Amino acid sequence: MERIAFARRLVASTDRAFTTVTSSGPLARFTRLEIVPAVLPLLFSSRALRRFLFRTVSQININYRHCEFNSGVAGKVSGGDRLPWVRLGDGSDNFAPLSSLDWQAHVYGQAEPGLRGLCAERNLALHQFSWETSMDRAGLARDALYLIRPDGYVAFAAGGAIPETLSAFLDARAIKL
Repeated sequence: MERIAFARRLVASTDRAFTTVTSSGPLARFTRLEIVPAVLPLLFSSRALRRFLFRTVSQININYRHCEFNSGVAGKVSGGDRLPWVRLGDGSDNFAPLSSLDWQAHVYGQAEPGLRGLCAERNLALHQFSWETSMDRAGLARDALYLIRPDGYVAFAAGGAIPETLSAFLDARAIKL
């Protein structure tokens, strides 16, 4: 449900672009043959624009913060955000566990002992990553809890990974793991 608005915008913009590119009128032909070849190299020389286009096309900027299902904030990451990617010191990254396509908890730093027990009780995989400065740069908070949805988005974020708040979140949304 939360992705419908984005899907509608994507289809509409793709449809407009396709219509423009395939149009056979003299203005469209002039635009394709004269304007685009002159303007595109100038536009792509801008690092900021290249980054914006990459983030737009790759859909990295999409978030679901407005959806009532997601909640909480820890560091610069809110419930509904895509989990930030972090390269770890051993050459791996924090996205490797996402290949399971299961709900999972991430803690960047130290997880509270009570959180370990709750995750085991709820059959929720807990991934604890030793704290590194790259995590801070990515917007993650030290020792915070991030409940990750199967699609790689953060459902719940809480500074100080308190088991009771995670339990309440799961129960309120009837999430059975």
